[in-house]
Amino acid sequence: MFAIKQYGEQYDDVTQKKLREYKVWLIENYKPKTVNLRLRAINCYLECIGKEKWKQPFVRVQQKTFLENVISEADYKYFKSCLKNDDEMFWYFVIRFLAATGARVSELIQIKAEHVKLGHLDLYSKGGKLRRIYIPKELQNEALSWLDEKQQESGFIFLNKYGERITTRGC
Repeated sequence: MFAIKQYGEQYDDVTQKKLREYKVWLIENYKPKTVNLRLRAINCYLECIGKEKWKQPFVRVQQKTFLENVISEADYKYFKSCLKNDDEMFWYFVIRFLAATGARVSELIQIKAEHVKLGHLDLYSKGGKLRRIYIPKELQNEALSWLDEKQQESGFIFLNKYGERITTRGC
């Protein structure tokens, strides 16, 4: 209703030319998602008044081809070295596993010592799809040494202070 009212405030009747002008005005004044929302409302209105042929095509929403919230390689190396120097091995391996395997946090908390020894873990996601997460050899060797130091031969490797598997919120 808002889009129809907005159109009515600018134009006294509905014509193809005025619809195109309104679309241009929307594009100049709003974000693409808002433009498409208003156009959807206008198109529904056009259907109701029997002018389906005048429907306006939606604008394309350009997807970003890069991620903005990724740290640089130098920052990652610095972060790793600080954790290692401060003997924060638990968090060091959390960061290492996330970065080296591409695992999601929900997948990270499922990694067991057995998976580290094997070099990969298989997870089933929605729809029964299999996702295999490979553990690079260098990380595998480093993690096995860490597990030996902790005297852990089996079970989840990321545990909280009570010896239970950490949660996604606790990570």
